[in-house]
Amino acid sequence: MILHRMQKLPVVGSVLYIAAHPDDENTRLITWLGNGMKLRTGYLSLTRGDGGQNLIGPELGDALGVIRTEELLAARRIDGGEQYFTRAVDFGFSKNAAETFGKWGKEAVLGDVVRVIRRFRPDVVITRFPPTREAGHGHHEASAILAQEAFDLAGDPNAYPEQLKQGLQPWQPRRLFFNGSTWWRKDLAEVARKDSGWYTVDVGGYDPLLGQSYTEIAGRSRSMHKSQGFGAAETRGESLEYLKFLKGDRPKGNNLFGGMDLTWGRMQGGQHVQNALDKLLASYDLRRPEQSVPQLEQVAAAMDALPESPWKHYARPLVDQLLLAATGTVVEALAEVPHAVTGDTVHATLHLLTRSTAPIACTAPAGSTTPLPANQVLRLPVDLAAPLEPDQPYWLKEPHGNLFTVLDSALIGLPATPDALQVPYALRFAGGTVVKGTAPVLYRTVDRVKGDVVQPCEVVPPASLFANPGLLMVTGDSAQTQVTVEAFARLGRAELTCEQVAGWGIAPARQDLGALGAGDFRSARLTVKAEDRPERNGPYMHVACGHPGPGDLTRHVIRYDHIPQRSWYTPAAFRIQPLHAKVNAKRVGYIMGAGDNVPQALEQLGVAVDVLDPATLLLRQGETGASAAAFLKPYDAIVTGIRAYNTVAALKEMNPVLMQYVKEGGTLVVQYTTLSNDMVLPDSLIGPYPFHLTRGRVTEEDAPPAFPNPKHALLNTPNKITAADFEGWVQERGLYFPGDLDPHYTPLITWNDAGEPPLNGALVACDLGKGRYVYTGISFFRQLPAGVPGAYRLFANLISRR
Repeated sequence: MILHRMQKLPVVGSVLYIAAHPDDENTRLITWLGNGMKLRTGYLSLTRGDGGQNLIGPELGDALGVIRTEELLAARRIDGGEQYFTRAVDFGFSKNAAETFGKWGKEAVLGDVVRVIRRFRPDVVITRFPPTREAGHGHHEASAILAQEAFDLAGDPNAYPEQLKQGLQPWQPRRLFFNGSTWWRKDLAEVARKDSGWYTVDVGGYDPLLGQSYTEIAGRSRSMHKSQGFGAAETRGESLEYLKFLKGDRPKGNNLFGGMDLTWGRMQGGQHVQNALDKLLASYDLRRPEQSVPQLEQVAAAMDALPESPWKHYARPLVDQLLLAATGTVVEALAEVPHAVTGDTVHATLHLLTRSTAPIACTAPAGSTTPLPANQVLRLPVDLAAPLEPDQPYWLKEPHGNLFTVLDSALIGLPATPDALQVPYALRFAGGTVVKGTAPVLYRTVDRVKGDVVQPCEVVPPASLFANPGLLMVTGDSAQTQVTVEAFARLGRAELTCEQVAGWGIAPARQDLGALGAGDFRSARLTVKAEDRPERNGPYMHVACGHPGPGDLTRHVIRYDHIPQRSWYTPAAFRIQPLHAKVNAKRVGYIMGAGDNVPQALEQLGVAVDVLDPATLLLRQGETGASAAAFLKPYDAIVTGIRAYNTVAALKEMNPVLMQYVKEGGTLVVQYTTLSNDMVLPDSLIGPYPFHLTRGRVTEEDAPPAFPNPKHALLNTPNKITAADFEGWVQERGLYFPGDLDPHYTPLITWNDAGEPPLNGALVACDLGKGRYVYTGISFFRQLPAGVPGAYRLFANLISRR
C-alpha cells in the first residue's frame, strides 16, 4: 500500500465524476481512475439521497440523507475517491429536469457545481447520465445539464463572482465525457466501435500491489450503499467502460488523457519535484520502508520550494502521510468518554507511536521536543474546551426546503464538517521536515462480538428532549404525550417548559424535574386539549438546566455497523394534528419489511399493534401442530410493511397461511413491493389472484384522485373518503403500482402525473372467502409519519372489520 501511494505522487491530474444521487456513481470507473491511472478522482453527488426509500431501517428524509452521506464516504474510503455534494435536497422521484429545476432553483445548484469544479480543479469531467429524458429520472437529467453548463462557466471570472471573493479562482477543465452504460443501451459496444467520439477503456485490470482487480475493489465500494440494497459482485477479468467525448480539446489517440501533461512538468519548478520522486521510487525497499525517509524529505523540500498553487496544497500533505506510513507512525487522540458536553473541559490523551528506528520527535502540543521511542507509546495529556454547539451535519443546522441552507459558504460542497474536538500535533524528522496535523478525539472500546470499536468523541448538548409520540394525532378533545429528558451532564435542577400554541391548551406548562445525573432519563406527561378551532401546530420545549449549551434540542442518533455513529438535531417539539377518523379494528398484526413507522401511526388510531415474525409463527405451527392461521385469528387485520416480500424470506412459506387467514374472514393489507431479484415470491403469486408489479408511480403529491368505484366499502366505511382526504400529502402519491390486474381485483383510486395516462393500481382489493385482500402502492410510509389526516382515515378503512 505504501508503494502504491507513492506511485500516485508523480501523476498530476484529476477527474471529477458528476451524477445525482448516492449509488449513481460508477465505482468501477472511479476505482480504475484513482488506482489504475493514479489520478486524483472525486465524485460530486448533487443530492444526499434524502428522498429515497430505506432498505435497512425506518429512517427517511434528513435521517436517510445522513445515512447515505456516510455510506458514500465509506465507499470512497474503499475505492480511494473523494466525495462532494451540492445543497440540493432529494425530493423524491422526478420525471423531468424542468420539474427538478423548478423545485431546486437551477441557478443556485449550478453555482454549487461551479464551486466544486473550482475547488477540485479537475482536468476531466465525466457525467453518468445524458442531458435528455433518456436519463430516466429528472435528477439524473438535471445532473448532466448542470455539468455541461458548469464546464463552461467554471473558467469564466464573470460567472458567480462572489466565489472569487471567497478565495476560489476560475478553472477551465480540459475535457467533458459522458459515461454510457450497457444497462440502458444494449448495443453500446457496437455504437462505440463505429463512432470515433466514443472511447473504450478496460477497468478490470489487476493491481499486484493491492492484490485485487479494480472491479473487485469497486464491488466492495458499491456494496456500502446498504440502505439501497446495492450489494455488488466483486468481479474479475475484463470490464469495459464507454465514454463519449462531449466538449473541450479532443484526446489524441485512443487515450482519454491523450495530449495532456499529467506530470509535475506542467507546473513552474515542478521538474525538481519530479526528479526527487524518481529517486524515491527507484530506491524504495518494500521490506524497509523507513529507509525512504530521506528521499521523502527531499520530495517535501522540493514541493515546499514551489510557488503556491492548489495542487501543491493537495499533494504536500500526501508526502506527510507517507512519512508517517513509512515509519509506522500512528497519532491518535483518545477520550475516556463517548461524548463531551458543550462548554465543558474535555480530558484527552494524545497517543504517539513509531514502529521504526527513524528519529522522530514530537514538538506539539506541549511545545517542548520529545523524542518518540521505537515501538513504545508516548502519551501526552491534553485538555480541550468543548464548543457551545453540538456536533452535527452542517447542512441540517438551519431549516430547509428543497435546498439546504448553508450560512458558511466555505462548507458548500463538502461532505461533512470535521468533528469539533481536534488535537494539534507536530512531528519533526531527522532532515528537518515537520509533519503537522490534527488528530480527532476518539472514543475506543472493545465489543465482545465486534472487537475493537472506535467512534468520534462527539460534542452533545447538556440534555436532549424527545416526546413519545412525537406526532400526536388528536382524535377527540384531548390526548397525552410523554416528554423525556436525557441528561448528558450533571444537572442540579432541570425545569421543563412547554410553550402554549394557538388552538390548544397544554398542561402543565412548566414542571420541575429535579436533579439529574449524567446518563439519567426523566419523563413527564403533558395533556393536550383542543380549544378554539385547533389546527395543526407544534409546541416547542425547553429544559432549563443551568449548564452551557442549548436546552431545546432533540438528538437523533444513526447507528449501523457499516458506517460511523452520527447524531443530528431538531428543535425539541412535538406536532399536534386534529384527526376526525373512525376505526373499528381493535388489534392488528404487523409484519415488518424494510422498515417503516406505520405501526406507531396505527397506534395513534387507538389500535393495538403486534409486530409479527413469520418465521416464529411457522415454528410455533411445527411445535404445536396447530395451523399458523389459527394464531392470526385474534387479529382484525394483518398488514405487511413496505418491501416485506423483498426482505422477509419466511413470507414465501407464510403467504399461503395469510391467504387462509383471509378466507376465514380476516383482512390482509399488503404495502408496496419492488419488482427485483430479491422477491421471495413471483409478483403473480403475492396475491390470491395474479397481477404484475410495474414501475408506475405518481410523483406529484397534489395529483387529483378519481374513484372508479366510489361505492366500495373501503371508500365509505367507517370513514367517507373524498378528494379532501388527499390534500396536504407529501413528496408523492405512490409508487410501484401493480398492473395487468386479474378481474377479481377492484381498483379504487385512479390518478396520474400531469401529461401522463391515469394509473389504477394504487389501491386494489378483492374478496377471498369470508375476508378481504388489499394491495396498495400508496406511500402510507411517508404520509402517516407526516401526520396527513386523510391518509389516516383511508388506512383506518383498510384495517377496519367488514
